[in-house]
Amino acid sequence: MTKTIGEARAFAEALAGARIPDGVQPFVLPAHTCLAAVRDCLPADSPVLLGTQNAHWAAEGAGTGEISMRMAADAGARLVEMGHSERREQFGETDETVARKARAAVDAGLVPLICVGEPAAVRDAGTAEGFVTRQCTAALSMLRPDEVERTLVAYEPVWAIGESGRAATAGEVAPVVEALRHEAERRSAGSGCRGLLYGGSVSTRNAAGLLADVPVDGLFVGRSAWDVSGFLELLRLAGEHLAEGSRPSSG
Repeated sequence: MTKTIGEARAFAEALAGARIPDGVQPFVLPAHTCLAAVRDCLPADSPVLLGTQNAHWAAEGAGTGEISMRMAADAGARLVEMGHSERREQFGETDETVARKARAAVDAGLVPLICVGEPAAVRDAGTAEGFVTRQCTAALSMLRPDEVERTLVAYEPVWAIGESGRAATAGEVAPVVEALRHEAERRSAGSGCRGLLYGGSVSTRNAAGLLADVPVDGLFVGRSAWDVSGFLELLRLAGEHLAEGSRPSSG
C-alpha cells in the first residue's frame, strides 16, 4: 500500500521513458486501484511486465473485497503474486489457497508469482530448506509439468523482509534456492520454472552481490524499488551482472 493513482502514474511514466538494460525483464506490482492507470502509461511494446499483488481463485461470485484473475487480466495484469508472507500471516492464506490461485492464474493466461519463505524459528531450527520446499511443492501441486515451466518462484525468508528485516547472506540463501530449483525441476520433468527470484532486504547496496553469489535468476524487491530512481538503479545493476556473462535477470 504505497501509491495513489497519480503517484503510480508518475512512477510508470518515468519507467516508460527510461532505458531498460538488454536482457533484463522488469516487472511491477501496483495496488489494484492503480493497475489500469499503470497499464495505460506503459507502451504496447514495453518490456515491463505488469502484475497484481493478489487475486482470488474463483472466476466470480462471493468474495467481497477480492478481485478475480479475469478482472486482474482485464485491468492489464500479466502476472499474479500469491503466497506473500503478509498474506499468509494477516489474511490466512494457506498452501492450499496458494495452489488454487496458481491453478486459476494459469487458467486465466497469467503467470503465477509464488512466494515462499520460512519464519525465524524455522531458520533457527535448521529446517529452512525442507519448510520452503514443502511450500513450493504444495503451490505447484495443481499444475501439470508444462505449466510449472510458466511459473515464477520468489524466495523471501520472513525474517529478512520489512523494516525490521535482517539482510540475508549468500550462504543463507543459496542452499534454499538450490533446493527450490531441484523441486521445480522435479515437478516440471526436468525443465524447471520460468525463474527463481530472491527477495528480502534487497537494496542497491547488496543487489550486485546477491546476483553474483546466489544461484537466482533475478531479484524480488520491495522498499528499495518504491522510488523509481531506486528501481532503475537496481535494473542497471542487473544489466551489469548480465554483461559479465551471467544468467538473465528479472527485477
